[in-house]
Amino acid sequence: MTLDFRQLRYFVVLADTLHFGRAAALLHISQPPLSRQIAALEEALGVVLFQRTSRQVELTAAGRHFHEQAARILASLDAAVRSTQATARGERGVLRVGFTMSAAWSVLPRLVKRFGDAYPDADIQLNEVLPRELNESLLSGQADIGIAFPWQRPAGLEYLRVYLEPLCAVLPAGHRLAARPEIAVDELAGEPFITFPASTAPALHEMVIGCCREHGFEPHVRLETHLQQTIVNLVSEGLGVSLVPQSMSRMQLPGAVFLPVSAPRMVEQGLIWAAGNANPCLPRFLECARGIAALTPPTVMADAPQVAGGVDGDM
Repeated sequence: MTLDFRQLRYFVVLADTLHFGRAAALLHISQPPLSRQIAALEEALGVVLFQRTSRQVELTAAGRHFHEQAARILASLDAAVRSTQATARGERGVLRVGFTMSAAWSVLPRLVKRFGDAYPDADIQLNEVLPRELNESLLSGQADIGIAFPWQRPAGLEYLRVYLEPLCAVLPAGHRLAARPEIAVDELAGEPFITFPASTAPALHEMVIGCCREHGFEPHVRLETHLQQTIVNLVSEGLGVSLVPQSMSRMQLPGAVFLPVSAPRMVEQGLIWAAGNANPCLPRFLECARGIAALTPPTVMADAPQVAGGVDGDM
């Protein structure tokens, strides 16, 4: 048995109209080719699909059943064509995003929402990783794109800056400087610092240590931990102070006070991806990211809450 989709389309249009002339007009063909294709279809199936008289055309019982099946097949084919084309355009599919904790408190939610609103049929799989793990996951293909601080990247990885924010100080609520509207970094000289090891987040580690050195002191590192959320939690318990990206003030953790610092260093985050990644969703995600990067100015420190639990900033 040999059938083609053209015959199915001709049959469904005729079954819908039950009129050879109207069906031919809808199909933009003349009536004789339509009649020949319907006859060929009936011959291939070995059944009569239509009862024809000089006055009317009616479906047989077999024709009514085949109409239901053929309409379903054509609808599935149309859906398959549309979804395949959308997949090729990057409007469908799966994008695997690796991100660090700082991104979760800053740019990640906006990126995911913008992409989801633009391409609702595309799925995002999120995986939180340490900064040191991100490059390998991108090069190995375990992730399609990453959001992290810039640092030395192996050959083959591309980078796009999407977010910029200042460092701020986080102090225990009972600290002698906690009631100040703003502090200078050198006022933290001699304080016990809680930070993260260079092996975990080299870019941010260098940013914090370098900021202290620029203000004339070597920070006394009391504790090191891999996660910024843990840093803020330890500060809230009175174990030390730290310098963290301003977006961490959104944690709303009781006992932690976030203060702007004068002339703060700016912390950058961006997207990292393998140049050879062929996922069609990747260019679409980058388009959304470029839109955010163009519309989002550096965060203004004065707009940030000073005490966790205050009003959220723009991000």
